[in-house]
Amino acid sequence: MSTAARVRDLVDALNPEQRAAVKHRGGPVLVLAGAGTGKTRVITVRIADLVVEGVEPAHILALTFTNKAAGEMAERVAGFLGHDAARAMTIGTFHSLGLKILEEEARHLGFRRGISLLDAADQAGAVRQCLKQLGIDPKRHDPRVFMTAISNARNAGVDPARMAQNPAKKMIARVYRAYLEWLEAYQALDFDDLIIAPVRLMHDHPEVLEKWRARFRTILVDEYQDTNTAQLGLMRVLASEHRSLCVVGDDDQSIYGWRGADFRNILEFEKHFPDATAIALTQNYRSTGHILAAANGVIGNNTERRVKSLWTDVGEGEKVRVVTCKDPEAEAAFVAAEIRRRASEESRPWHEFGVLFRTSMQTRAIEESFRLAGVPFRLVGAHEFYERKEVKDALSYLRLVDNADDEVSLLRIINFPGRGVGPAAIAALHDAGGESGAIKAALAKVEENEALNKTQREKLAALRDVLAEARRKYRTERDGAAVLEYLCEATGAREAWIRDPTEGPGGHRRWRNIEQLIEGIRNYQERSGGDLRDFLRIIALDSKNKSEEDEQRDAVAFMTLHSAKGLEWPVCFMIGCQEGIIPHQRVLDEGKGDVTEERRLFYVGVTRARRIAYLTLARVQKRFKGTEPSRPSRFLREIPAANRVDEERAPGGGAVEKSEQLARFAALRDRLAAKNKR
Repeated sequence: MSTAARVRDLVDALNPEQRAAVKHRGGPVLVLAGAGTGKTRVITVRIADLVVEGVEPAHILALTFTNKAAGEMAERVAGFLGHDAARAMTIGTFHSLGLKILEEEARHLGFRRGISLLDAADQAGAVRQCLKQLGIDPKRHDPRVFMTAISNARNAGVDPARMAQNPAKKMIARVYRAYLEWLEAYQALDFDDLIIAPVRLMHDHPEVLEKWRARFRTILVDEYQDTNTAQLGLMRVLASEHRSLCVVGDDDQSIYGWRGADFRNILEFEKHFPDATAIALTQNYRSTGHILAAANGVIGNNTERRVKSLWTDVGEGEKVRVVTCKDPEAEAAFVAAEIRRRASEESRPWHEFGVLFRTSMQTRAIEESFRLAGVPFRLVGAHEFYERKEVKDALSYLRLVDNADDEVSLLRIINFPGRGVGPAAIAALHDAGGESGAIKAALAKVEENEALNKTQREKLAALRDVLAEARRKYRTERDGAAVLEYLCEATGAREAWIRDPTEGPGGHRRWRNIEQLIEGIRNYQERSGGDLRDFLRIIALDSKNKSEEDEQRDAVAFMTLHSAKGLEWPVCFMIGCQEGIIPHQRVLDEGKGDVTEERRLFYVGVTRARRIAYLTLARVQKRFKGTEPSRPSRFLREIPAANRVDEERAPGGGAVEKSEQLARFAALRDRLAAKNKR
């Protein structure tokens, strides 16, 4: 069968609304895709249909918000059109697009050295320096608070002068201004710059704008409800001429306002693009009737939204179960026992169950209960591998192999392992760096620097030479894993990690993490054929560890509601459905009664369930040294009575339910049996 025939069959298999979204031409189109309505299928089939109609793959730009989602989109497109066509397209995240533009247009930035991209930890260090420079104690004023405020301001187009007009934000404005000066001085970019700088470049250099408009003649954006003002600006400037723009999203699933996303972008799409057409997808292919009716009943209480109601033809299914327990421990025991019961009675594998929570503070009781019941689980997003200090140090060494001018990475490792290089020595290096103050230039002649003592000169010269040898080895062997192994030995980093006093006598955990990193680089090279720069770029753009072994293990998934967006399970539990947890107490204290985003988060949680949904809560909650009564979440009251079943577990604080006891006995029995086999 030809590619055109396969794509025609794909289009014919869509429902009428999906087909309209795929076939729309002649101007911008907004596809309002409710939860489980097949939005990814729509956007990928639309790409395939455009290519079959004659659009060159190289002129297609498709954007989403995570590398994982972009990879899945590329795989689907490759399945429809072949790998050559998919590789010719630009399919990635907003930030990867920004980095691509900045790397190609670097000459317009005026940087004397290569691009240094800060990650979150580097950014925090820069803000901490700015606080100290301004005489603000970073121990009393959390740098992360300033980072968030500065990032939100930059993405909203608010400069320090405008921020300073608000008396309550004058201190933040001072730090904001100092931070921008720091970025300029070190010729560094942060993640916000990956969107802001390309827009500024296109504004200042019309030829750059024309080049990228000509390259991307068709633009598609997934998860459009998660865009911020800066990302909207980038889309408007790229699409304003050809108008071939398709955005897909759901305002009811906009849950990232705390990190700058503006759900008004999707509500006001026709305002930004007056000739736009809006198409709503409402047929849900994921959940049963009772689950959808419960979700619709809740989200309908938000007034600022696009009115739509999801429906399904898969049947009503079981009603949503709202289960009240004595306390968080009893709640956790119930969840573990119920999962064990259903897994046994219904022959369900563990991965068909998901447990969602609002904050990581809720996990202690549930983890303990699952361990006791012998139920395997994986805590998704709990360990941010690439945020560990030893991993970041190793990556900084590799960045210096890739880019000898990366001043930020050099500053990070210049005193690791310890070389006696403190602030005074670094200042002396800056002074010796000539007009630019570059430490690289100072290292080239560090033996002559009389402002440093003999030991410092010797150790810095050794660092310079080791880095030079590492670059030579990489140019010769093109093996990033081998180069990192060499660096770990030649710099003494391996020994430093193993003897780290924070690990206690004979601590090897940090070194095991580095071994895992080395293995990860080796696997990446073998799988993709990519070079060191490609690997470092992927890590910089998506630093959360994705352990394939853990993701493939048959286990119950634990994760926050925010992390669960886009996922689904046949049986799903949302725990802690009480006031102060969802809606969160911080929102209640600071939000002046506006809980619309918390309601959207609750809606996302309910719609993760395909067949069976449990919403659990405890009658009391822990507060410091004691407990206090809790109240059911207001969102539970918004679920229609016809779509829910209310249950009380162990009323009056009595013994644990019999099913929970049986689960514990079963777990103990299994453990004893396994021990006897050994």
